[in-house]
Amino acid sequence: MTKTNDETEAAAAPSTGFGDLAQSIGTRNLWIIILAMPAVFLVIVAAIIAIFGRAEEEEADIAAPAVVHDRDLAAPSAASAPIALGAGETAGAIALDGDRLAVRVDGPDGVVVVVYDIAKGEEIARIPIE
Repeated sequence: MTKTNDETEAAAAPSTGFGDLAQSIGTRNLWIIILAMPAVFLVIVAAIIAIFGRAEEEEADIAAPAVVHDRDLAAPSAASAPIALGAGETAGAIALDGDRLAVRVDGPDGVVVVVYDIAKGEEIARIPIE
């Protein structure tokens, strides 16, 4: 059996890429696939958000702040005591760690870091910076 000239040319012709794909599944079907894929993707993402987004709402209900009554606000505490600065002193940088408060104080004698215990309402240390 001998091959004809047309069969030899068809076998030697290189593949044209998407043209062959369009011919094999049909141009109309290819356009339907191209246009439908983003819509399907959006539906899947919306479903994932709807399913897994509910956990945050439930966590927000659990982590609701406690109710504070007026009698709690009126109770005196050591934490509400003012921090006293000397004459000519000004407060600078402030750092809070737990119930300790460090305050940089600039004054006529130089720079001092003052450490306060907020729970007790008293000064713990006064560290001069040279």
